[in-house]
Amino acid sequence: MWKKNNTFAVRKIKSFFFMKTTRAFLVTLFSLLIAGGASAQTVVTDSVKTTSGDSNRDMLMNAASASQPRVISLGLPTNKWATIYEDGLPVSHYMIQIYPYKSWHGGVSHEWTGTMTPQEMVLRYGTIAYGVDSKSKLAGDEFEGKVNYTVNHFGRQAVDANISSPIGKGWGFSLGSYQNFDPGSNHLDMTTLQDRVQFYKASISKTWNEGRGKAGLIYQYSQFKNIIENYGPFIFVGDGSVKELNDFNLGIDQYLPANNFVTFMDVETGQMMEQQVDDANTDKIHNVNFVLDYLWDNGTKLSIHSKYKRGSSYRSNSNVMGVNAVAAGDGYTYEDGRAYEGYAQSRRMLHFDAFDHFWMVNAELTGKSKNRRHSWRGEVDYWLDHGGTKTSMYMFAHEVKKDPKLLLLNGSKGYNYNSYAEYYNGHEHKLFGLFSDEWNVSDRLWLYGGVRLEYIKEHGTAAHADNEPGNIRHAGFFLNNGEAKRTKFDDPHFNYSYIVSGRYTLMPGFGLSAEYSTASYHSQLFHYGTSAYPMQDPMVVHYFRGGVFWKNSWIDLTSQITNITMSNQLERPNFSHVLVKDAGDLKAGMTETVTTQIAYDIATLGWVTDAVITPLEGLSVHAMLTVRSPKYKNFILTPTFSDGVMEKYDLSDKYITALSKVELELEPSYSFGDWRVWFSARYFSKQYINKTNSLYFNGRWETFGGVDYKLNDHVSFSGSVVNILNQKGASGSIASADLVTDATPYKNYIMAGTFIRPFTLELTTKLSF
Repeated sequence: MWKKNNTFAVRKIKSFFFMKTTRAFLVTLFSLLIAGGASAQTVVTDSVKTTSGDSNRDMLMNAASASQPRVISLGLPTNKWATIYEDGLPVSHYMIQIYPYKSWHGGVSHEWTGTMTPQEMVLRYGTIAYGVDSKSKLAGDEFEGKVNYTVNHFGRQAVDANISSPIGKGWGFSLGSYQNFDPGSNHLDMTTLQDRVQFYKASISKTWNEGRGKAGLIYQYSQFKNIIENYGPFIFVGDGSVKELNDFNLGIDQYLPANNFVTFMDVETGQMMEQQVDDANTDKIHNVNFVLDYLWDNGTKLSIHSKYKRGSSYRSNSNVMGVNAVAAGDGYTYEDGRAYEGYAQSRRMLHFDAFDHFWMVNAELTGKSKNRRHSWRGEVDYWLDHGGTKTSMYMFAHEVKKDPKLLLLNGSKGYNYNSYAEYYNGHEHKLFGLFSDEWNVSDRLWLYGGVRLEYIKEHGTAAHADNEPGNIRHAGFFLNNGEAKRTKFDDPHFNYSYIVSGRYTLMPGFGLSAEYSTASYHSQLFHYGTSAYPMQDPMVVHYFRGGVFWKNSWIDLTSQITNITMSNQLERPNFSHVLVKDAGDLKAGMTETVTTQIAYDIATLGWVTDAVITPLEGLSVHAMLTVRSPKYKNFILTPTFSDGVMEKYDLSDKYITALSKVELELEPSYSFGDWRVWFSARYFSKQYINKTNSLYFNGRWETFGGVDYKLNDHVSFSGSVVNILNQKGASGSIASADLVTDATPYKNYIMAGTFIRPFTLELTTKLSF
């Protein structure tokens, strides 16, 4: 009888919950169509006051990718991936070989996620840039559970879940998992899912002395399959605009042949190898983190963090190169032998077989002076990395159309095997210490300063060609060919960084602020993989900003002049050249693309105004305007091509490619009752395609919007729209035009490039218990 009544009660509860949930879902969906998901909630993680609006910038809302944070530029060419910290240490020793976002997911398994400003990064990481910081969820005083379920209209499904609970006597546990199933907006025939992400996280923690001490041991396993294919063809009109090519829909149509195998020449043995495309794009990573925090009565806090990571990575990046018009006699055929004429897309496939094993440990002590005017911080770190890669390369071609077919060149699916190749196996040791002090001199004057000193050493084996002609890369190159030789490297360096900043209040809420920081760093382990021995001179960045601030009950504004310079920026640009004679598999008249490592300087003068305005209760508007002039300095290069031709170019004082002179961010949000409506728009002015600045893309908008609804304390919904204006955001480079000054030949030019995420509807259901 009890069982029958209990079953009836459960059915009534389920029915009631289903009715309320369905009603909320329909309301949310209706609002979504009107307004547009939840902006990621982030916090600023600086231990000091900021002298600008840095903390207002959301890095988790990315127009280019749903699976990684965005990168924010200060006026310098940026890394492709943002630096990410978790539990006091980076998730990756450096950006390559395992990209940071493949070791991290910012979701319910974290206590918080926030933005690290340049003011913080210059000491913690030794670079002047934005970063992401986060803290893993450990057990608290009560049982907690959270589940987020996300779907979009392209078929993506993601489940993010975590539970944590005390188990007695100060002990507790936390278990979490994130699962992502994403076929991509441009569904590829070669794979079912472009992104298949698996994170499994478990921790055990201990709290003692009434919460003053807490320690945790965290294990995480991640398996990240990620096929990067955001390319498509279009017509570059010549006035900065683009138009569709034969109705090809960027972001929706696929631009890769349905070939689900990668065939490459092993860079060590020279054997031809074959790997299934899913396996050739999968990272497997084990992480073990240890954290300890202890707070004394006087406010002094000790934090110890340690991380061990063991990861392997297969990546196969098929980057688009040039689009060429080919005739029936040029050697291009379909796989069945039929001759092909028309446009052919060239691609360069880089197959990485890499690993990254590291151990990091640091100890941080923070505290305040007796008069509470000084807040100081000291930290010592030791990082040890063992990493390497075997990177093979080959070229292949396919039709320039939707659902293209593979094209053979002279009967071969690939050509120019290993004319570019990377190899290294080495260690990197990094020992550094930092100290900072925040000084509230008076009610009007605030000062902050810090310094970081670092010793770094790289040693191992590679295949440099500087003194070994047999290591010069060429078609058919491999290390065991009898001519190539493995070379040794052993390089110690000293790096430093520092920052000084201050604010002076002239009247309540209004005053002056200024900041100056410098960071120097040298080539890292991953720079040793190419044929050229990496530059040993330091790369040095100087960053100044200064201006006014104004803060009261309805506005928080900063307006500053900025100037940033960098020396010895390393880059491996691609340059193209029409061969004057046969060279290997390439014939005279064909276009060859080479990769050249160069170092140059950069200088950017700018003006940044950032404001958060709260004119009404519940209404908040964030606005940011950046105006700048990013230019190359001391940029001289002399690429040499396979036919022996050497060319010289001076690109000093040209504007930096792919960087806008004007950027604008507008982010209003309005909360009322159980609802929140938000919108985010970012404008980027025109960006130059080539280094001579004769070609450019017009400005574009990145737009997001959404509505959040809280049904009760346990259930909420977030609906969002990505790319509300459905802009393509087409961008790219034309290797053959990188050095041209006459843009006439590139009017109505057929090319291929990248795009931003297309118009996407997304709905997230959030459960907490």
